[in-house]
Amino acid sequence: MQTPDSQTGYRIQTQKVAGAGTSMCTTFRHNILRLFGTRYATAAALALALTPASEPTVAMTAAKAPLEGAGTYAELAVRRGAEADDKGKLHGGELVPVASMTLPATHTVGDALFKYEGPGWESELVAYRLYFDHRAAIDIFGKTRTQLVLPQVGVDGSDYHTLADWGMDILKVGQSLGLGGIGAWSEGGLTGVNVFDSAALQIHNDVDASGVDLQYTGWQTPAGARDLTMQLRIAPGSRLTHVRAAADQPLPGWATGVVRHGLQPLTYRSADSEWGYLATWGMQSLADDQLGMAIFFRNVDLAEIRNDANNHLVQLKGASAVEYYFAGVWRAEGIDSEQDFVGYLQQQVARLNQSTSGREE
Repeated sequence: MQTPDSQTGYRIQTQKVAGAGTSMCTTFRHNILRLFGTRYATAAALALALTPASEPTVAMTAAKAPLEGAGTYAELAVRRGAEADDKGKLHGGELVPVASMTLPATHTVGDALFKYEGPGWESELVAYRLYFDHRAAIDIFGKTRTQLVLPQVGVDGSDYHTLADWGMDILKVGQSLGLGGIGAWSEGGLTGVNVFDSAALQIHNDVDASGVDLQYTGWQTPAGARDLTMQLRIAPGSRLTHVRAAADQPLPGWATGVVRHGLQPLTYRSADSEWGYLATWGMQSLADDQLGMAIFFRNVDLAEIRNDANNHLVQLKGASAVEYYFAGVWRAEGIDSEQDFVGYLQQQVARLNQSTSGREE
């Protein structure tokens, strides 16, 4: 059965996908509703409610390309009809956008199952991707022009690690959280979302924002196993991704951060401001030029700013849920120096302070 999708313009077709259990889908729907309310959960809940729990709805036809110079876009493209070699890497087939997916237990890093290792989301100014595997880190696609580009990124025969007309992958993530990845904090240090029982995601495209909803079940933390729900959103005309995350039981501490590249971090924590930031600026892009990265947090939620071997970290207080923003700035008009970058950061703090909802306007 095919029905028009008024938000994305795609044609949506129901298709059987192996590996999605009833408990996973039910937990995903309930946690999205509990944490984010009906405004943000309607699309995810409706998609799951209209589909048998073991057969999530997926977009089986090619995605409609977003308009250049406007809006936002998110996607997950999965390789179908491919053959695996003796090392498990997939060859051939085609990359098909999907609306939702449960991570296959057989997936390994580098097997070419996903177009660029996981979901991506973007505004006209910047794009991000999340490694949909045991790394769970967040990477940046920098842009050379103001446009939406994800449909052309990572297609067979291309290399997003080299500069193209649209831009390139600009961040060396290594063993870090990347930019804005999430973890648990304890006396033993940072525990990323690296060991879990299962994971699922839902792609979100709406007129006012695009992004990804994620559900990890059985995430192993020092405080015990947790079910983690995450929502990531980007709005048109913004570089900020808004992150909301919640666990089914409180954690003693949370953490997010920016990968360490040998730069002195920039911090802002003022008693007169609801929001603060941790940021870095300098020669740290894969294009060997200036890149700025920042985490924006509520000062009341902050426990400490600290470092570990791989990250500049924002340690957040223990709670069931956390909220923060992150942003990457690369080759942006008018942001050519650390002074310019700090000016941009202060503008974003002012906007967040002025917003009663805490969302960038």
